[in-house]
Amino acid sequence: MSIDDEIMQDFLIEAGELYDLLNDQLSELESNAEDEDLLNAIFRAFHTIKGGAGFMKLTPMVEVCHRAEDVFDRLRNGTLSADAGLVDVIFQVLDVLGDMFESIRENEEQSPADPELLAKLDSYLGKGPAAEAPPAETAVKEKAEEPVEAAAPLSMDDEFEQMRQQAIKANDETDINTAEENSDAAASDLITDDEFENLLDEIHGKGQHKSVADNKTEAAAPAAAADDGLITDDEFEAMLDQMHGKNKGPCSKVTEPVNTVAEEKPQPPKESKKEAEKETAPAKKSSAKKTNIQKDTSVRVDTERLDDIMNLVGELVLVKNRLSMLKQTIKHEHVEEAITTLELVTSDLQSSVMKTRMQPIKKVFSRFPRVIRDLARKLDKDINLELIGENTDLDKSLVEALADPLIHLVRNSADHGIESPDERFASGKPRQGTVTLSAKQEGDQILLTVSDDGKGMDARVFKRKAVESGMMSEIDANKLSDKEAFNLIFAPGFSTKTEISDVSGRGVGMDVVKTRINELSGSIEIDSKFGEGSVITIFLPLTLAILPTLMIQLDTHQFALPLTNVYETFNMDPGQINVVDGQDVIRIRDQTLPLFYLHPWLVRSNSFDGPKVEHKVLVIQMGGSRLCLVVDHIIGQEEVVIKPLGKILNVVPGFSGATITGDGSIALVLDMPSLMGAYASNCMVH
Repeated sequence: MSIDDEIMQDFLIEAGELYDLLNDQLSELESNAEDEDLLNAIFRAFHTIKGGAGFMKLTPMVEVCHRAEDVFDRLRNGTLSADAGLVDVIFQVLDVLGDMFESIRENEEQSPADPELLAKLDSYLGKGPAAEAPPAETAVKEKAEEPVEAAAPLSMDDEFEQMRQQAIKANDETDINTAEENSDAAASDLITDDEFENLLDEIHGKGQHKSVADNKTEAAAPAAAADDGLITDDEFEAMLDQMHGKNKGPCSKVTEPVNTVAEEKPQPPKESKKEAEKETAPAKKSSAKKTNIQKDTSVRVDTERLDDIMNLVGELVLVKNRLSMLKQTIKHEHVEEAITTLELVTSDLQSSVMKTRMQPIKKVFSRFPRVIRDLARKLDKDINLELIGENTDLDKSLVEALADPLIHLVRNSADHGIESPDERFASGKPRQGTVTLSAKQEGDQILLTVSDDGKGMDARVFKRKAVESGMMSEIDANKLSDKEAFNLIFAPGFSTKTEISDVSGRGVGMDVVKTRINELSGSIEIDSKFGEGSVITIFLPLTLAILPTLMIQLDTHQFALPLTNVYETFNMDPGQINVVDGQDVIRIRDQTLPLFYLHPWLVRSNSFDGPKVEHKVLVIQMGGSRLCLVVDHIIGQEEVVIKPLGKILNVVPGFSGATITGDGSIALVLDMPSLMGAYASNCMVH
């Protein structure tokens, strides 16, 4: 990239971070409209984006950010209040900024913001048609009735220019008066230090200001002796506060009425810029001492580099597995010691690199307050969103892939689950419904849940819909448990919604959600209680780069089974097998589980002739369901690097990829949801 391209890239990254932060802050603004820190933070974000856009000559972005900045300047100073309508407008500003960022990334020319949106912002700033000045006669009459009319709020830029002009004018007047007067007259107009001290006491209160002697002494300090003729904005603000009182200087947004009849108080003499510097010198000195510059402990790295490093670590893991196998055959003390050390270092390196790829799921969760807010207003519902476990870390590839499935689930909860306020009140519930989005880590898995306290789901309705749509017979539908009935919603085209809306209810989407979760080597399940609410749970691995697996053997072939799916293993006892409705089942600790045989599914040979004592049984956990698989042998645990199968083999169900094992052979990685969907549904049981 050229230098300009690199600067633009840095701007997009930093502005994008501020953009994401603004989404969170604006969602919080409605409930904390008087929070000064929040208002200041939003103001600074728009101001920073505007400054960067101005440097990059992105005029349309500057225009919209400048207006938003001025709106929040008025909010900060109490001349405007943040209501739902104003927040809606600012969210529209964010949408426009998002489109502008995208157009920059696509090297497209920026389009100006919608004039209607700019007009809305101007109306809040008193610049729109509704805020035009009254006729001259009316203005004169109003002026006669009021002593002094409140000044119109100014933007930060206009306000600073006004103060600068006032300072120049004051200095010019001082120079003219000095030139016109002779030295004797000038001497007669001077006041003593004591008289000036009395004036300051009257203005600020006795003992509440620096004395002239103190100022003269501290002004001689080297830190304040720099004669460059410039002061910073903060120092200028501090000087005004010290002269006029906090927020009483020329920067005040509203000029207080002045009682012209009251006795005029003596005013302090005008000071030149250098005199002002002398008076504020102690403040400069003390602030310089307190400055604590934080060292930048982070570095921005392109994600492609992290991917390359992760791939190299993956190859190193394969070499480690190979050496671990060789260590068993090479009986040499020093070789074994070296291989063991390599295993430890490789494991630590793998862990460190994986952590660099980890991101908090907050990056996904942060968009949902806006989603819920918009849905609640659109559906005329009162919905509260609770976020739990925002700091749970998972692989960046999972973070990016989870956005769309979670948005669909949250929209379903808001539309299907949460009732209207009147319905909730009639059923004895609070008028406000709650949607909860949570994340937590359990072992090598991440559990995501989307729950609500709405009306829940009726399993009888699901069974009836399944029969009406021809999915199954009435006898088969009645055999389904409530949880199995709820999971019918993941079937393509299945929906219990009678009215179609642009939010949900079109009979598409939930099957796509399940497909996407399965592609991420995860699983999804639904549970619900009629009248109380629903819970949708997603189970995902921590990372997709390096996967812990259980290596199994069927005949002479090896397969890798994700360890997150393995609940337990035990030896086969053919005497424990029974048949229920044509399906083999096995009883484990007072629980009857279906039993399936992997050999006839994955190995096309006639060597399998039924269960034997030497066979092993794996208890597989998929979501909240369990089942048993019969395999020939269990080789052991092994971390594998998944390699894609390619376009030709991607259509084969039951496999998520392939890997190279420790002995150098190739093993297919099983995809349990896809495998069970392809074979168990066809009842290929022997």
